[in-house]
Amino acid sequence: MIRNLKFLISYDGSCFKGWQFQPNVRTVQGDIETQILKLFKNQKINLIGSGRTDSGVHANEQIASIKLKTDWKLDNIKNALNANLKDDVYIKEILNVDQNFHARFSAKERSYKYYVSNQYSPQSKLYVWNTKKKLDLKLLNQCSVLIGKNNDFTNFCKSKSEVKNKICNIFHSYWECEDEVFIYSVKANRFLHHMVRFLVGTMIEVSRGRIIIDDFKQMLNNQNTAYNPFCAPAKGLFLYKIGY
Repeated sequence: MIRNLKFLISYDGSCFKGWQFQPNVRTVQGDIETQILKLFKNQKINLIGSGRTDSGVHANEQIASIKLKTDWKLDNIKNALNANLKDDVYIKEILNVDQNFHARFSAKERSYKYYVSNQYSPQSKLYVWNTKKKLDLKLLNQCSVLIGKNNDFTNFCKSKSEVKNKICNIFHSYWECEDEVFIYSVKANRFLHHMVRFLVGTMIEVSRGRIIIDDFKQMLNNQNTAYNPFCAPAKGLFLYKIGY
């Protein structure tokens, strides 16, 4: 019996070269597919993620799907995989889904969170961007409101991006502060390569006073400015949830 299985996955991206399989380097997809192949020999293994995360980016809940011929109980598959995966990646749950379900193309929304602090902590150094400068929450939220009103993010993606359509529909965009950690939450139907990191990095530049909010607005509107978007480091970024 061929079953379509939905994987809920969390991982610490610090030691991975991103989600997508690449030869001769460690990736999340590569690690999991290697272990699946050990359990289900002689089957075509193609674990489809909801989207790619970059090198160093973490996931609270990445979604992936795969079609396998098996009558194994789902908990047995999950436990066997987790027993052999390294401790920086974990299969939280495996579910049976409709044959038409596709982890990437069925997704309707994606949520990210980015963590920033001006207080250094050795315990969180791999998961929080330490800016060392005082941040202005009010100004950050003024920037986040502008993002929510925009849908063309041509200036806020990797320059070599081959994606022609740079339109993304933003469902929410806001900052909050908890225990001196500033958290940016953003949800959209899709994201471009490095988009969240460029948005966060440039908003932090506004908060630091290195550029003014009008320049940020001009960048969002694809107008000419004297400034380029600044890319925040990968370590503060978490793929938080996928909605279907």
